[in-house]
Amino acid sequence: MLTISSESLNSPHDLSLVEGRVGWFAAPETSWSLGDPFAARSFEALLDVMGKQHPSAVPEEYERSMEGLARGRVPWPLVIPQAVLGERIRSLASDLDEALDELGPYSEVMASSRRVLSKLRPCRVDLAALRVEQGKGATGALDTFEPGSDFMCQVPVYSHATATGRLTVKEGPRILTLQKEHRKILSSRFDGGSVMQVDFVSLEPRVLRLIANGSAPIDIYSDVAERIGGGATRRQVKLATLKLLYGSSRAGVTEEVGSISSQSIKKLEEYFGLPSLRGRLGSELARTGSIRSYWGRPLREATEQHLLVSHYTQSTAVDVSLGGFGDLIETIEGEDLDVVPCYVLHDALLVDVHPSSMESLRSIVQRGLSVDGLGHFEISLSPAYLEPEGS
Repeated sequence: MLTISSESLNSPHDLSLVEGRVGWFAAPETSWSLGDPFAARSFEALLDVMGKQHPSAVPEEYERSMEGLARGRVPWPLVIPQAVLGERIRSLASDLDEALDELGPYSEVMASSRRVLSKLRPCRVDLAALRVEQGKGATGALDTFEPGSDFMCQVPVYSHATATGRLTVKEGPRILTLQKEHRKILSSRFDGGSVMQVDFVSLEPRVLRLIANGSAPIDIYSDVAERIGGGATRRQVKLATLKLLYGSSRAGVTEEVGSISSQSIKKLEEYFGLPSLRGRLGSELARTGSIRSYWGRPLREATEQHLLVSHYTQSTAVDVSLGGFGDLIETIEGEDLDVVPCYVLHDALLVDVHPSSMESLRSIVQRGLSVDGLGHFEISLSPAYLEPEGS
């Protein structure tokens, strides 16, 4: 099933293909969508995963014929014969079927991950605070938060078109590059409300430990430090873990971290199952020419040994965080809380919270999130912005 959004065709209704029937009607939620950047089941997002270009809803010859003739938006259903539109959506549906066959079960993982993106709503911007920050000469990302007349800033259009699926902002407010001290421009739509941040705790190391062991402690770095011994501090363990995760060798970690023994680093690798994971991914690369994440996302750019673990872990963590936030929002909706999701920042979610819902949200966050097939993840709740001490 496929739907071409009304926005793509500049028409009053969506064009849908369901069970062989083409018509101007809304398709079921299980249908894939072309032209809706916020849809969970986005055809374009599937193509991003595969590194392929997005097709146009309109046949190329009709687009060419209208170049220089039409002013503004072309109402395509008045220009293109209905039979041609029917042929077009059937052709696109065939391309969709090929993409679904190639991706296999990951297409459903991706759709589940995108639930949270389809739930995002505009965030209120404190215009006075925005002008103050802009007056300091800090522009760039700040300028993309210019609100409308209602002081609301549009929802970003995110893209999955990166090597690991880590999100980027394609259109709209550049929340991913907005410096944390500038988050003071974000304000609550509720009287006395707060913009809060929900974070996964030590997400990528926890992903590795769960894959290797099936469980992970709340403070994973302290647990590692205690297990590997050798006098390694929590800070050293954290730095060494991140270095190993992103491809550093044992010698490189010893040199960069300092005062942590080679034996301790070996134990650290074993704690996270890195020798076994490297071996399995290396075999997969040699056998098939590419690797996939834990959930099955193809990782075509991970063709060098030092990229295997980092791309695998990052990509797996992307779907953990997005899928987990989707579950969180459904829980919040089920409890009928006044909590509005506004922005995704990789392993964090910014939400606008009514004061009457704050304690209930804290209780939900304290329970953490369980991800089917992987395990339990700790999450935390904190203000999206805090004035620095001494200010």
